[in-house]
Amino acid sequence: PIRRLETVRRDFVANVSHELKTPLTVVGGFAETLLDPQLTAAQREQFVGTILANTRRMQRIVDDLLDLSRIESGGWTPNPVTVEVAAFANDVLSAVRAKGAAKGITLRVDVEPPALVMQADPTALRQVLTNLVDNAIRHTTAGEVAIVVRKSDEGISVAVRDTGQGIRAEHLERIFERFYRVDAARSREEGGTGLGLAIVKHLVEAHGGRVRATSDGDTGTTVEALFPQVT
Repeated sequence: PIRRLETVRRDFVANVSHELKTPLTVVGGFAETLLDPQLTAAQREQFVGTILANTRRMQRIVDDLLDLSRIESGGWTPNPVTVEVAAFANDVLSAVRAKGAAKGITLRVDVEPPALVMQADPTALRQVLTNLVDNAIRHTTAGEVAIVVRKSDEGISVAVRDTGQGIRAEHLERIFERFYRVDAARSREEGGTGLGLAIVKHLVEAHGGRVRATSDGDTGTTVEALFPQVT
């Protein structure tokens, strides 16, 4: 067990270092270039924009790492309350409607009447839905992203379905691992930190629930979060 923990720790440090190395290199390189007095105003503006974009990327990684550390260490526990899930889901989609429209994506909410309300920590539920929807939009080029909520014998199923790029079977079980990416280059290019689904998994499990992903491998992926309900 100790050897395994040491391996996990070493891999985690290596992954974090790898994720931060590229934006740090870019920031350092362009900051050094800005010292050149021969640069035009347009060049300076372009380079500053690149520095800002990479600084924000590092900030997102650090913020996600802090969230994940707080959840994994037990420093956060959910405080479930009654949530009107349809209004909640629509609110989450409103924040990304412009991003979806820019890619030709239709956003919708599909909630069956028995699941109109659920018990969940509202801050955690918002983060779960936001991470899943952002991820779905990132991997969908035109088509649809839907939040689908259903009641089952196990509780309330909150799923995000997309019609984008599918995920092959060998990747499905690993997408909730920290920094695991099906398409690393594309994910980084589009702003993904590789930590969103790991955060989703831990937030749902803190409620006593579970997560799973399904895909036909070619088109469309569904990521489902099951929240048990106290009756």
